[in-house]
Amino acid sequence: MALHRKINWTSAMRDMRSDRAAPTDPGFLATRAIEAARLDRLAKEAAAVPFAVAGSYDRSAIMKAAIASARAQKAKGSRLPGSQLVG
Repeated sequence: MALHRKINWTSAMRDMRSDRAAPTDPGFLATRAIEAARLDRLAKEAAAVPFAVAGSYDRSAIMKAAIASARAQKAKGSRLPGSQLVG
């Protein structure tokens, strides 16, 4: 066995770089921002529906708007429980 070992640093560094896994999905922050924008859009669309029709409240429209708003707030980082956000 030789006392001195020769290492080709160029190929060693290339091998180390190739061993690293390349990211396959978009970044976490980009995904989070896209999801927050989608939920915000859904909340705005749900709030645009009239809550009162023919003199009575449309409970379905009210709940859809509340749930959409709660999801959007949760996506933006709110730490409150879902029941309080809907309420």
